[in-house]
Amino acid sequence: MSSTPSHATAAAATRLERGQVRLTLSTVGLGTFIEWFEYASYAYLATTIAQVFFPSTDPGIALMQTFGVFALSFLVRPIGGLFWGHFGDKIGPKRTLTLTIVGMGLATFAIGVLPGYATIGLAAPILLLAARMLQSFCAAGEYSGAAVLLAEHAPAHKRARWVSTVPIATSAGFLGASVMASLLNGLLPEEAVQEWGWRIPFLAAAVLTIVVRWIRRKVSDSPVREQMEQEEAVATAPLLELIKGHWPSMLRMLFIMAVNASGYYLVLTYMATYIEVELGLTAFQSSLILSLALVLYLPLIFVGAWLSDTFGRRRLLLINAIGFILLSYPAFVLLGQSGFLGVLLIQISLVALFSLNDSTFAVYFVEAVPPQVRLSGFAIPFNFGNAIFGGTAPFIATWLISVTDNSYSPAFLIMGLSLLGLVALILQGDSYDPKAAREQAAREEQEQLAAS
Repeated sequence: MSSTPSHATAAAATRLERGQVRLTLSTVGLGTFIEWFEYASYAYLATTIAQVFFPSTDPGIALMQTFGVFALSFLVRPIGGLFWGHFGDKIGPKRTLTLTIVGMGLATFAIGVLPGYATIGLAAPILLLAARMLQSFCAAGEYSGAAVLLAEHAPAHKRARWVSTVPIATSAGFLGASVMASLLNGLLPEEAVQEWGWRIPFLAAAVLTIVVRWIRRKVSDSPVREQMEQEEAVATAPLLELIKGHWPSMLRMLFIMAVNASGYYLVLTYMATYIEVELGLTAFQSSLILSLALVLYLPLIFVGAWLSDTFGRRRLLLINAIGFILLSYPAFVLLGQSGFLGVLLIQISLVALFSLNDSTFAVYFVEAVPPQVRLSGFAIPFNFGNAIFGGTAPFIATWLISVTDNSYSPAFLIMGLSLLGLVALILQGDSYDPKAAREQAAREEQEQLAAS
């Protein structure tokens, strides 16, 4: 593994004024927020969307069809990862983020205004799938582009904290969607939610994309990118260079994504449906539990990023993977025996454990390959991993319960995915040296003072 060149990351911290730092962090974060707000809204309102687009006498089949669309849309994420990774390494992360936000806005708006099955019949679920595929294609470049841009602006000894803006914004998107679902289910009659209320999150997200697109014009590209362009060191064939020089690392990172995907798409996403359908709590109680857990989760991500900068990356990722393997089954058993307060405490425990992974994996991926192929090196394993392990997870969890008649079976899915990631983490190294990063920061500060 190789990390960002020290002189480039240090230059970022000195060239950006405080206002520009705030603008960069907030604008990049807001785009990521929109991406995952839309994803989570679909999952949290899955039971309603199932009724609108997949009418069936069997609610379980309709729900599986809804999550089936969720899973199928992820098939384009690897294609998007290849596309945005390749062109992102050629045009830079800033230009990539400008393009992805436009596509995401168009797709999200289309979902918000799409007629249901009762109006246009079979065309409704087909168009829903098409819109979700466009959204997934564009989102394939959003998360990776945001992480790379922030990492290349950040000083080396604070890189995880800067990059944590991306998972914090992602989790804020989940929180925003959960709060929105809570308000819709708590304030509106069920008929109103089904008729028009479910559209509100998607239309709101579409409006936000316009705001982000306008603000992102003012964000500067990273000093790493600027230096590569000055030295004419931009890769001409990023994918080819990545495959030739870094394919073993890419393969390991693909399996490391299994742990992150299980956390996002089972612990943070599918759990809302599980609490409602399998545990028998109301839609409002389910949304409230997710919202309260996510409120505590947001600061935990920053704490995890500080731990990552202080003690190293892989150590935290290993703790999370081992924790999921050991604790998932007992957690699901306890969920089945608990009321509202017990379910809330268990959910908080699961997301607290996952924060160790979520705060660290993005910067770990950024540091895995050199700058010339960095966006490809992040986007490809990230999006292939999300497609293989993440987008399918809610569907597989629902299917496992259906065929085994065992409500604890999603725990085995989490454990299996975490075991894959654990093996890959053991084989993959950790290029980040906390002591060396702090010493480098001290030298750069002295050089800056001497120059001034």
